[in-house]
Amino acid sequence: MTKQRSIKNTFARHFVSILACSLLATFITWGILVLLLGYLFNHDNLFPANHYEAQIPVISEYAKTQGDSIMSTQGQAGLEKVIPSQGINYLVVSPAGEILYGDLQITESLNRQKLLARLNQTHSSLDQFVKYIPVMSRNGEFIGALLLGYHLKVTAANPALNPIVTFGFLTFFLSPFLYIILFTFIFGRRFSRMINAPLQQLLQGAEMIKAQNLRFSMTGTSPITEVNRLTNAFEDMRQELEHSIEREWRMEKERSTMFAALAHDLRTPLTIIQGHVEGMEQMEGEAYADKRAQYLQVIRRNTIRASKLLQDMNTIAELEKMSFRLQPLPVDIEEFADHKTVEYAALCKDKNITFDTEINDYRTVNNPVIFDPYRIIQVLDNLVSNSIRYTPEAGRIQWRIEITGQQVMMSITDNGAGFAQPQDLQQAFKQFYQGNHSSSRQKGHSGLGLYIAKLLIQHHGGQICAENNPACGATVRFTLPLQDTYPN
Repeated sequence: MTKQRSIKNTFARHFVSILACSLLATFITWGILVLLLGYLFNHDNLFPANHYEAQIPVISEYAKTQGDSIMSTQGQAGLEKVIPSQGINYLVVSPAGEILYGDLQITESLNRQKLLARLNQTHSSLDQFVKYIPVMSRNGEFIGALLLGYHLKVTAANPALNPIVTFGFLTFFLSPFLYIILFTFIFGRRFSRMINAPLQQLLQGAEMIKAQNLRFSMTGTSPITEVNRLTNAFEDMRQELEHSIEREWRMEKERSTMFAALAHDLRTPLTIIQGHVEGMEQMEGEAYADKRAQYLQVIRRNTIRASKLLQDMNTIAELEKMSFRLQPLPVDIEEFADHKTVEYAALCKDKNITFDTEINDYRTVNNPVIFDPYRIIQVLDNLVSNSIRYTPEAGRIQWRIEITGQQVMMSITDNGAGFAQPQDLQQAFKQFYQGNHSSSRQKGHSGLGLYIAKLLIQHHGGQICAENNPACGATVRFTLPLQDTYPN
């Protein structure tokens, strides 16, 4: 497995590698050039930089002994035999600075004063050195000067080889820079390959997301840590987006199912209302008074049923909104329980059902409990109405409350029919689920009560569950964590 490094670390390592490889290659090149130059020097193929300067004493001695002859053109041939044809240019001038002959090019005019000031000296110009040698007659009289121009540079013995020598010296001085450029290109390509593959993967992923295709995956395979983090973060974003779309699809499917079930559940009471209204339109006279009253009762019950169904749908729509917020308040549990117990006991009287409440507070300090009382009342109303619906005449319903330092637990237990099938317990909190009780729809049960209860408890950060009692009946239990605020 390739060890991962940061971009900073990777860049620094590449930079050091470029310098190290460049220095090593430069030293090798320099070594080869030194060996080659040494070979050429040893075999007289290469002249050192002062080669021509070293020949000036011989030429000076010749000018000293042959002074009279070299001041005329008759002595030119003899002088040129002493002066190398390559590397040194010469010029013979009179005492007044007048040019007599020679091939040395000078850019300034000479006079006697300037000439005398430069005798036996070397005068340097921009591109060459000029040696001023006095020419004396046999009786020691100053009769002119010999100017020798030369360059201080390494040259080949064979002038045709001078381009090779020049190339060698250019290579010597430029090789460090050339190797830096070369190894920068090599290591740059290597660094580019490290990040190119994951970046191309990211670009392809972005194009696939743009095309609404989320059926792909990405993994970080680069040795650079930041690139892997970027790839993994992109994959996390893709997964979350895919899950979000799947959730949206499921919600849309559930919404479609919900509206279909709503239409179905509304059709029954509306059909009944329509039928009874049409029947009442055909009833005339006092003879149908009792019949009309009976029809009105049926219309009233089904109107309440349809209104309750629509109210539940509005509640679900409100709870499923992202903007939904609870309104938590400090609640005195005993006072809250006493108030609701009176209400629920009154609802149970029609079926002669006994309703009682049990409170167990295990806290050391009885501070008010914070939750949204209006929403918890909605939960309890749904649970108690379900228990009343399925509890037989002269049955019993118990509301049990336990408070600890961490949570509040409430449960509604009845001795009714309970949940008939195991799948009823698993799906009881799904919307529009009504189990296998044939009387569910006849009693106006829409299958939304427990679903609404689940949503409200989840908004409080709690949990809700249902179970059958060992003897008979069922228990629905939920918990509320004790906290100052609730997540929404």
